Amino acid sequence: MANRLTPIARRRALRLGLINAAVYSLGYALTTGALVTYLAQDLGAKGRGLSLLLAAPSLAGLLRLFTPAIIAFSGSTKRTCLGALGTGYLVLLGLPLVGWLAPSMPPGIALALLITVVCIYQVLDFIGYIALWSWFAELAPLRVRGNYFGWRQVVQLCVSIPTALAAGFFADHWSAAYKSVPSMKLLGYAIPNAVGTACMLASLVPLWLMPAEGNVPSLVGIPWRAMLTPFRQWQFRRLLSFRAGLSIANGISQAAEKSFPKNVLLLGVGDMTIMRNVMQVGQIGVSRWAGPFSDRYGNRPVLIACQWMVSVAMVFFLIASPAPAWHAWLLLGAWALWSFYAGHNICLPNLALKLAPAEEKSPYVGAHEALASVCHALATLAGGFLFDWLADADAPARWGWVGVNPYVAIFGLALVLRLLAVPLAMAILEPGAWQWRRILGQNGGSTPAKPGGTAS
Repeated sequence: MANRLTPIARRRALRLGLINAAVYSLGYALTTGALVTYLAQDLGAKGRGLSLLLAAPSLAGLLRLFTPAIIAFSGSTKRTCLGALGTGYLVLLGLPLVGWLAPSMPPGIALALLITVVCIYQVLDFIGYIALWSWFAELAPLRVRGNYFGWRQVVQLCVSIPTALAAGFFADHWSAAYKSVPSMKLLGYAIPNAVGTACMLASLVPLWLMPAEGNVPSLVGIPWRAMLTPFRQWQFRRLLSFRAGLSIANGISQAAEKSFPKNVLLLGVGDMTIMRNVMQVGQIGVSRWAGPFSDRYGNRPVLIACQWMVSVAMVFFLIASPAPAWHAWLLLGAWALWSFYAGHNICLPNLALKLAPAEEKSPYVGAHEALASVCHALATLAGGFLFDWLADADAPARWGWVGVNPYVAIFGLALVLRLLAVPLAMAILEPGAWQWRRILGQNGGSTPAKPGGTAS
């Protein structure tokens, strides 16, 4: 079990985990975000196409429920993690190939191949990272786990920020230089994608050097009962309710959020990378607060505060406009507030691990992530179809609406749904978590909390 490693070996393992985070983030910054969504739009993707690109991987992510069975079959979380991630990164080699070969194919075929590559890669990545979180649960003691996840997040951001910025401006300059040469234009996306995939493969080396820890029980058949157990546990259902609400609220506006900067505000890949970097710089600060704060006061108060902030961000999408030019940069306010998603990134997996029984981490984490994927995917698809329907010139006339702006409608709906997720966060039941009124009341002289303190 977890006490087999010496303290020195455990520290070395966790340092290797941080090295993996750094190299992985280098590749992640070159194979995601605007580099992929702008490529899809250059291949002809509209609202429905964009929503399918964004939703298909999440919908297929339902397969992550089978991760516990895969771990049991393979015999270790380490073997499952390396196998799934390694296979996924090999599939990801198809991403630069699409950018390279797309000019010689019909746009519909190229877009279908792009969606297929992203979908298969994401499913394998989902499975690999559930195994990785379970692996970290074996290696990182609960008392410092939030702080460790916070440091891992900081390392990822420090690497991805300059990398994504350089790749974004490279893609913009390449696109401008070869605007009249269709056979070359898409290489502005393919070259960073190829370098990123190589970095992803290199990130497996630190994981290979990390020790396997804990015992995996033998398994006969598919554990359907174990897969459904998290949904029957009343305390865990509160967390699942918040995750479902959050995923629906985030998903409904995905297609509109991705097309609005390019098609309405006329912002380039580099411009969007600057905004993303502002968010990531903010996430460094939020991460350094959220990790230790969650260890001391609990994950729930962090989630409540962060959900308020990311909800208000949608206001900036409602007020941004293409003219005058500086109004387009009002969108920067949304990305700045999205820095608080760092709290979600740290506390959601940490809370899922905390609420899961000691010997059943992977089924609970798998259920938590699978539900989020399905809700996000269905909401993304619904948002894409709703956006295209509202953009149809006949839709307002048929329903008696005047001047319906599809972006305003979608962004307004997303604002309401994200605010409704706040009470779901407040309803989470976490042992030892403090209420905000008690945390704020410490200034009146109460004793500082200790990890695992009594909830008020």
